[in-house]
Amino acid sequence: MKFPIRSRAELVIWIESCVLGDLRTLLAGVDAYYASPSHVSGDGRPLGAANFLLAAGCCSAIDYFAFLFSGGNSHEVNAKAFIDRFLAPVDQRYSEVGLLIWRCFRHGTVHRSWPKRIVLEGDTSAVVTGAGTEAADPHLAPSPDVASDSFLVNGRQLLLDLTRAFECDFRDWILTESAEDVLERANPQDLLVRAGDTQARLQVETVKRWNREHRAIRP
Repeated sequence: MKFPIRSRAELVIWIESCVLGDLRTLLAGVDAYYASPSHVSGDGRPLGAANFLLAAGCCSAIDYFAFLFSGGNSHEVNAKAFIDRFLAPVDQRYSEVGLLIWRCFRHGTVHRSWPKRIVLEGDTSAVVTGAGTEAADPHLAPSPDVASDSFLVNGRQLLLDLTRAFECDFRDWILTESAEDVLERANPQDLLVRAGDTQARLQVETVKRWNREHRAIRP
């Protein structure tokens, strides 16, 4: 099967148009939310500001970029390497708190749908984490509205900084410094279903059956 991304130039276009492009589309929805006095959709259901979704989406992009950059290390090691190389030059604070961003706003949001509180073992205090999307919301900083220790990430600013990192350095790294195997990492990865994984194998067979039925009724 041929890879859909066949060159470094195509990889750069993919990142600009699809990876960062999807995040910009999400931000356009955030702007539409703030422009609406009612914050409701056409069917009357309430809309949210995508505070945590935008932050998590940016972290997912960092996850992908970090895998392109570092390859076979652990996800956390990859993320730290990418942050230190490409985001820290944009804002040095990324290098200082990159691990917390990764663990709270990537793992915390994706796996629990809400960032975590940060607690030190043996310490009764906690650092509250949160996310914002308005231009004035704090980024890599405490909340002005919380009396206890806090740590906020602004998804809008994170996307802006991630875009700068791509445009100022990461794009050039892909085009001029990356090894040939970057294209293998950039392309779709196989989901291997083991022989003993009965439930997953049955579900794959269901998907294949749907495809056979679809092809049978297509004109």
